[in-house]
Amino acid sequence: MLLILDSNEYIFGFGAFKKPACEMLLDIISDAFPIHSIRIPRLIAEEVGRHLTPEEFREFIGFITNLTTIDEDFVVPFELGVQYELKGLKPADAFIAAYVEWTGADALVTENRHFLTKHSNLPFKIINAKDCLSLIKSTSR
Repeated sequence: MLLILDSNEYIFGFGAFKKPACEMLLDIISDAFPIHSIRIPRLIAEEVGRHLTPEEFREFIGFITNLTTIDEDFVVPFELGVQYELKGLKPADAFIAAYVEWTGADALVTENRHFLTKHSNLPFKIINAKDCLSLIKSTSR
């Protein structure tokens, strides 16, 4: 399963204020790679960097480089982002939605972008870390 983890998943997994579901999700993705894989755009990597200490950020970068590379934001077709902006999303949210669609990911894992579920016909799921863990467990059987 291909997942896009929003910045808060990494912040709550590597930062000082941890959420157990986020930590567990990162561990499972690392252990189950390549069965479950991730992609990450530069925008999310930079956002994570603004919220972690240098030591935490080094750990985050090590995690990312073991599993994937950071995609430059400009590789996402501009037109795709505009389509999401026309649906009423703010530019950063439109970019994230466009990135998830562009990668063909199965889901965006986020703790705070659930407003995206109000937009019908998205080509990906929007779930939090806890629900993602349940989904991974159900597909592993």
